[in-house]
Amino acid sequence: MNWLRATYSLALIIALNSTAYASIKTYFNLREGVSYVDPYTGTERPGDDLENVVLQEIKLAKKSVLIAVQELRLPLVAKLLVEKHKQGLDVRVVLEAKYNHNVLAYKEELPAEDDHEGVVATKYRHLVALIDQNDDKRITRQEMLERDAIFILNQARIPIIDDTEDGTSGSALMHHKFVVIDGKSVVLSSANFTPNCIHGDYRSEKSLGNANALVTVKSTALAKIFTEEFEILWSAKFGKDKPFRGARTVTVAGKKITVQFSPSPRQVDSKLTTNGLIGKTIESAKNSIHSALFVFASQSIADKMYAAHKKRVDVSMLVERRFAYRFYSDMLDLLGYQLMDHRCVIPATNMPWRPRLKRAGHTELAPLDFLHHKFGVIDSKRVIFGSHNWTEAADRSNDEFIVVIDDVAVGQQFQNEYDRLTKKAQWGLPATVEEQIRQREERCQAL
Repeated sequence: MNWLRATYSLALIIALNSTAYASIKTYFNLREGVSYVDPYTGTERPGDDLENVVLQEIKLAKKSVLIAVQELRLPLVAKLLVEKHKQGLDVRVVLEAKYNHNVLAYKEELPAEDDHEGVVATKYRHLVALIDQNDDKRITRQEMLERDAIFILNQARIPIIDDTEDGTSGSALMHHKFVVIDGKSVVLSSANFTPNCIHGDYRSEKSLGNANALVTVKSTALAKIFTEEFEILWSAKFGKDKPFRGARTVTVAGKKITVQFSPSPRQVDSKLTTNGLIGKTIESAKNSIHSALFVFASQSIADKMYAAHKKRVDVSMLVERRFAYRFYSDMLDLLGYQLMDHRCVIPATNMPWRPRLKRAGHTELAPLDFLHHKFGVIDSKRVIFGSHNWTEAADRSNDEFIVVIDDVAVGQQFQNEYDRLTKKAQWGLPATVEEQIRQREERCQAL
């Protein structure tokens, strides 16, 4: 039955992407109605195999493969890059410094005290689980040659740099997730190239992978723009050292794609930044604004959405639960609440909505999985998508990209993904967060 299901899955993906805009294809790792076999665990997973999409695109390369991604931990991708490198192709990789380590060096870099979420230590444990195939708590050279993506690339002498290449301790965050192939096509992703971001946490049967999307575009014009960004990074210019470039629009198979990179210097008007592009796109809404976000912390975007809401535009938002209800989250604005920080301070720019938005909240995912999406769908026909979280940091500090795709078919597929997420949505402020707000107000009043 697996072959039948796989055949059906492939046929459905082809049908979804076989439209007049064949140069633009969309994929979702938790898409309903399709499934695939995880190449590392052999288990069946729901949705599109995003890693296989990346592999198939790289296999087409004849001249060059340029990758800028925050984290790369997929062994099959690493091995294919080595193969292309041996064939004489220009293969280069840019990473975030925090993740430019093989598993042994990664352990040496672990902080004595991890952040309060335990993210670094958790990532390290996931990496060890992936590489230590016999689970004997010992990492051998052979295991690293099989499963440690960075070690595999290093052994083949694949050129790799990170955001410390300029001699500093690194930029705020090299958060890109894109691939340029032969200067003719691009792979754009919200997912990092890691098992947990695509397939699910290794050795966790319940985990299905962080909810993510991936878009491939065949366009020399768009590839040229992303190649320019890559070469700027490769020249050791990261973050605020990069030259400012405003939004640029190309036409792909008759469809407009607008692209812009972060960060924008402080002296650049907010209307011209990446968040400004998001806000401008939101202002164009006539009927609906539906967004699924990992983090939402931009007052200017929240205000644009409020203005649209007052014009009776249908506004709805889902945010990853771990970040949706923190004091800095503008999801609280939408829900009509404010949460003081540990200093008993509320940002002066906060503007709780009145009336409160009813369809704002989080969605329930499999254990250990995150809502890692970074997209908004406008009127079901225009999509905001990228590596770019809707935050001030992404706008003014990080290396990011955002694209706005004007296409009904692409818009409908992202709308379908949003609708899927709403099936397990929890709308409104959780009672536990409401109690937290009450307790903090009492504590602060007593000071």
